[in-house]
Amino acid sequence: MLRINLPPTGPTRVTSNYFRKYRLPLPSKGIKASGTDSTELLFDNEDEAVIYADQLEEIVTGVSRGSQLRSMLRDMVTAIRNDDSIRNYVEYSSVYTWVKNRVRNIRMAIKPNASFLKN
Repeated sequence: MLRINLPPTGPTRVTSNYFRKYRLPLPSKGIKASGTDSTELLFDNEDEAVIYADQLEEIVTGVSRGSQLRSMLRDMVTAIRNDDSIRNYVEYSSVYTWVKNRVRNIRMAIKPNASFLKN
């Protein structure tokens, strides 16, 4: 289970009441209050956290610039994107995908498949 801490950046901390009030999607494993200052977003894995951050960024585009919701959403997205495990996951998955595609292209150049040779 992945836990991402949302430090209090505004006058009040993010609670489950905000999610109900603004009808925001919940993280896959929910929300947990830790202590009196911060809240944790709970996910199964890094992939779900990245997808969740993307969903929040889409919601931000439809919110007025000066609203409290916009700043809260941006803080949540920033906390998710700045988490070390998320950064490592994104970096590793990007490199892995790039290498996999390059190896496929090299194999195609060295040994083309039969359907390519028929054309």
